[in-house]
Amino acid sequence: MRFVIALLLLMPGSVIASKLTSAVPRQFLGEWNAVLADCGTGDNESALRIRKNEIAYYESHGPIKAIVSHGRYEVALILELSGEGETWITTEHFKLSPGGDKLTSVNQPGDGYIRYRCPSKSK
Repeated sequence: MRFVIALLLLMPGSVIASKLTSAVPRQFLGEWNAVLADCGTGDNESALRIRKNEIAYYESHGPIKAIVSHGRYEVALILELSGEGETWITTEHFKLSPGGDKLTSVNQPGDGYIRYRCPSKSK
């Protein structure tokens, strides 16, 4: 596990500004979706919910095993996901827009899957 965390710290960019944290930074928390009209419905495969120490995609979910933040707008995660009877370890690398309304998955160079922050359901 320490080897994988070390690899995350060596991602492109300044290692000095990166830090291992115990919970996902607050600005990344919440529900995200590629189609805002589908927020809260579970009807879109792009649905994503990020909590302090767990993540849920459309058909998989699980605990976040390690979190590395890089400045205010970038985070890398090591995930233990389960879905459809399987469990696996994977990584996720997110960049947040300066306005906090767009979350881009940038796992591979040139990748850029964008989700939008869903409105909160507070009442």
